[in-house]
Amino acid sequence: MTTSAPTRPSAPDDAPGRPPWRRRMAELRELGRGSRVGRLASLAAATLALVLLAGVLALVATLRTQAASEDVVTRSAPLTAATQELYRALSDADASAGQGFLLGAAEPDSLRLRYQTDLAAAGRALAVVGSSSGQDAVAGPVTTLTTGVPVYAGLVETARTADRQGLTYGAAYLREASSFLRTTLLPAAQEAYDAQAAALADDQAVADGGTPGVLALVAVVAALVAIWVLHRRIARTTKRRLTPGVALAGGAVGLLLVWGVIALGLCAVFTASARDDGSEPNRELVAARFAVLQSRSDEVLTLVARSAGGDYEQDYVRRSIGLYGWQGLLDRARDAAGPGSVADDATTAATVGRRGIVAHELVRSLDVSGDYDEAVALALSTAPDGGQGSVQQVQDALDHAVTTTAETAAADAAAADTATTLLAVGVVLLTLVAAGGLVAGVWPRLQEYR
Repeated sequence: MTTSAPTRPSAPDDAPGRPPWRRRMAELRELGRGSRVGRLASLAAATLALVLLAGVLALVATLRTQAASEDVVTRSAPLTAATQELYRALSDADASAGQGFLLGAAEPDSLRLRYQTDLAAAGRALAVVGSSSGQDAVAGPVTTLTTGVPVYAGLVETARTADRQGLTYGAAYLREASSFLRTTLLPAAQEAYDAQAAALADDQAVADGGTPGVLALVAVVAALVAIWVLHRRIARTTKRRLTPGVALAGGAVGLLLVWGVIALGLCAVFTASARDDGSEPNRELVAARFAVLQSRSDEVLTLVARSAGGDYEQDYVRRSIGLYGWQGLLDRARDAAGPGSVADDATTAATVGRRGIVAHELVRSLDVSGDYDEAVALALSTAPDGGQGSVQQVQDALDHAVTTTAETAAADAAAADTATTLLAVGVVLLTLVAAGGLVAGVWPRLQEYR
């Protein structure tokens, strides 16, 4: 008696009514299970997934870099410059107000105009910072400055009016105005500048590429290697020396690799140049310019206060040491800039500034000896060896250096932003081409095994 083997029930995938593509995939799984074609299908699927992953990582790195480099050009760098101008204008206004007070009725129109121009420049810079910055760290300082600048201007006008009328309390009002500016307005301006400088540094760090860029590079290289391995496997399995679709995918990923490395690499190089040759020496130079303006105010207010000016003189000495002493602000600015015109400007500022200290000492000697009018005349003299003349030379050298470093930073930042133009679109298109090429190249080969 013979018995027949039990009949194997139909697999669920063989059930009637299933979509054709599901039946075809089931046939391929059954055919390729444990066979060369099954391994080929698995390798093709893994390669496709790796290509898509590489495209996503490359797109994320590109968009992140583009956003940061664009922010440097359109937002953080201009706002940093605006806060620099805000601090400079307020400091220069204070020095100009003091000089005008010393001259009294003999104050020239040009000095009065300089004071008014500084206040107008501070107002414009404050408007830019207040309207464009979305940082919470800047909101408080902007509010303080918005309400405080008119108060300062009112105190200065009261002092000026009283002095013109021969009233003795004019000097007290001027000292009060300067004290308000130093203890309230300038710290607020410094806080706003520090916040914007930190935002600029953060944007530059992101524009460098960082970890996302490295991950994208690794993924793209891995995808290219996987495509090469797949091409070799197809050649061995099907005896075909060239599979056009896979070759197209390899070319697309290779082009993506070359384009991405060049574009993101140039962006990183230009960003580093903007930081190292522009922003970093610019910060040192700006700090030196701030200190020069404040030391000039100290010198003038020492004369305004007469016997009560000891605190201003101490501030002048402290700032002068920080500026012109060993490894002071100007030495650090020169070292940060490296060889070139910026370093030369810093050296010129240091040399002239040290000569200016000699003029200051002579002013103090005249004042202490009772020759007050001679002391004022020397302090306000615009001659090269005079008080105002030497300070102006220092300011001119620093202004030129600040402008040069700012222009360098702006040009390099713009070049960094331009380097990644159209890269995001290219990443998407090349990834789709690579994925389509893989499908078009591998699917017919798998169909041959039906």
